[in-house]
Amino acid sequence: MNKNIIVLCGGFSDEKEISIKSSQAISAALTENGFIVELVNPADFNSYAHLLNYLNDRKPHLVFNGLHGAEGEDGRIQSMLSLEHIPFTGSGHTGSAIAMDKFASTLIAQSLQIPCPKQILLKNNELLSNDDIDFLQIPFIVKPNSNGSSVGITIVNDKYQMPQAINNAFKYDNNVLCQQFIPGRELTVSILGETIMPIVEIKPLEGFYDFNNKYTKGKTNYICPAELTEDESKIVKEYAGAVFKACSCSIYGRVDFRYDGNRFYFLEINTLPGMTELSLTPMSAKAINISFNELINQIVELSLAQFKSQIAQK
Repeated sequence: MNKNIIVLCGGFSDEKEISIKSSQAISAALTENGFIVELVNPADFNSYAHLLNYLNDRKPHLVFNGLHGAEGEDGRIQSMLSLEHIPFTGSGHTGSAIAMDKFASTLIAQSLQIPCPKQILLKNNELLSNDDIDFLQIPFIVKPNSNGSSVGITIVNDKYQMPQAINNAFKYDNNVLCQQFIPGRELTVSILGETIMPIVEIKPLEGFYDFNNKYTKGKTNYICPAELTEDESKIVKEYAGAVFKACSCSIYGRVDFRYDGNRFYFLEINTLPGMTELSLTPMSAKAINISFNELINQIVELSLAQFKSQIAQK
């Protein structure tokens, strides 16, 4: 009998449109792989209780989490599914919550002796003091602490830009992260199970890797595998694997870095990387001859195996 899989898509976050694109691609791959697939949008339900009732009634073999950002990626959905003993893809609630909190995951990276940008966390609509600005040094980055897809991010090149940049970031989150800007190359490392896949270098044609450059075809060039020496590749892959594990992440994800030519600086972990035609994890998988359909199939198998292991341990 074919397994039935429910793909969660859309949701309530600022990334819901990207989630729908990812989920449609995931759904198509699952169907081609022989699964019975249903797309379900949490936003179509009056509450999470109604969503969980629906999932329990449908009794899926697996929930494939195609949500991005907010409740889909911060541990809330994962917690609810875990309590109902419904198997799902990707990291559990602990790893999801830690990775979504950029400040917290950076502290863990620092504890592993992985270089990180200098940073300050702002709460309650605070602004930076002159001493804070001197500490970070201009230019610096302002971004929501718990958001993705480069939403609400600003590179501050003049201290007079600071209030507007911070106010903009506070529209998307209650906590705002201000980080030292690291000049150099942008790199990302995708992980699938125990496999650390080829590194991708991201090269926007203009500006930085913002929402527009990320999701508009032709706005960014990608090099995979990135042009790094064997030693450089080894270092950044070791960093990615170590911080991914230390943050309790599992199954698959993506770890982002900046490289100034001397050191690799950890930026963040994405536990639900995009699955659109421009997405980086499928690109990385393709470089080692893992097709999109096979990538989706491996995520399913790894997730089901992890669920069975967790049940056996209880």
